[in-house]
Amino acid sequence: MDEHQLIEMLREGDPLSFEILFQQYYVRFYNFVRNLIKDSHNAEDIVQNVFMKVWINRKNLHPDQSIHNYIYVLTKHEVLNHIRDRRAYVQVERLIISDHTSPSITDETFLFRELDERIRCFIAAMPEQRRKVFMLSRYRGMSNKEIALTLGLSVRTVDRHINLALASLRKEFMNNMGV
Repeated sequence: MDEHQLIEMLREGDPLSFEILFQQYYVRFYNFVRNLIKDSHNAEDIVQNVFMKVWINRKNLHPDQSIHNYIYVLTKHEVLNHIRDRRAYVQVERLIISDHTSPSITDETFLFRELDERIRCFIAAMPEQRRKVFMLSRYRGMSNKEIALTLGLSVRTVDRHINLALASLRKEFMNNMGV
């Protein structure tokens, strides 16, 4: 079966085509990720997420597109997200450790935590799709095109969700500050 046929069958939701794709590319991309991050468990999670995204977004595949390149780009983004998330986790961990070793919390730290909590509550109250788009944009650093591909939306819809989220966030905080 050639790549063009494989993509067509994937687009139609054929589970056998996904199994063929998985068997053909999984080991190659697993080894690629494992060599990059030096962690077999996380490499497995990353590559499984990539293949899950391929299946979820299969209708967006183009028959003339290289499936290998498509998987490579998704894998690269997943690895970058993993590294970014890991760095953020380490920074938070260091902050928590330093908070426990410090006898007092500064006013600045308290204000930062209060602001962070308000922002988290505001984001949690957003409509589900807008919240997903906003989180992928602002917390994962994904481009609007990547978000559109991941969530199966148009780039225009992603733009609209981000603009609405930012406008309402701005309004919320301007109102609370008495501006």
